[in-house]
Amino acid sequence: MSKSVLLLALGLTVAVLVCSIPVGAVVTPLPGQGNQTGILFGVHPNAKTNETITAFIAEHGEIWWHEGIYNHTHKYVYIVPANACEEQLVYLNKIADEHGGEPSIGNIWIIGCDEAMPLAAELTFPEIFAEYPALSNNADLRSYIENQSPNRYEEVTAKPSRTQVYFINDTGVFTEYIVDLSGGEVVSTTYVSEENLTVGRAEAEAQAISGQPPGARVENIVLKVYGGDQIVWEITVRADQKIDIVQVPSDLAPGQSLRTTPGFGAVLAAFGVGMSFVLYRKRR
Repeated sequence: MSKSVLLLALGLTVAVLVCSIPVGAVVTPLPGQGNQTGILFGVHPNAKTNETITAFIAEHGEIWWHEGIYNHTHKYVYIVPANACEEQLVYLNKIADEHGGEPSIGNIWIIGCDEAMPLAAELTFPEIFAEYPALSNNADLRSYIENQSPNRYEEVTAKPSRTQVYFINDTGVFTEYIVDLSGGEVVSTTYVSEENLTVGRAEAEAQAISGQPPGARVENIVLKVYGGDQIVWEITVRADQKIDIVQVPSDLAPGQSLRTTPGFGAVLAAFGVGMSFVLYRKRR
């Protein structure tokens, strides 16, 4: 077959393929190509009927968008202005499941373009959420983890069936979310911030260190609530090989209150494993 005949045959083949595309069919463009708003509304039709989302797109014009992991039932959807970007819109989209649930839009945030949404609570602390699945059902706890970004947690067992989990943010203003569980179920929660207390973290640490040998340092600090109204800083101090656990009392500042839900209370026994320590109350 000559070269000219081969080219003619290829041309006819392409013509047949083009003509075989049904009239009105939508050819999905590659990522980054085509009308991104149209693609967004095609993939997520519920976004087209949300006034906040459509207003954001109308204000900023051309956009691009992408998805992020939240958990097995939800995704983050990011809508980012394609030109000068000072802010982006992020919304939480519930994914349709095999039980027939329809996709739905949850929270909507408008954040800076250089910001990233925090991981879902289950992804931030996977071990404790796997141990206590009931934590996933507490909306206030999820909000605390995802908005205040605690950097650690502590788990304390008071009785075989009763546990407290402390989610702690100690990177700036010290805040804490305390969850009481009985039989694996959440029975009460308490939120406390040092901003609401008469004795803040710095003062509590100074009191705990005073009287200790030179070189003593704070190794750990946690806020504990006893009997629903007694608040103490529990501070672990190390001096050489000696470890002391010091409790520095604090009170709520005038006009302040704990954000709490009813439960069996927050009375836990202090205990140590494999080390010698002294537990005492240091008064002002």
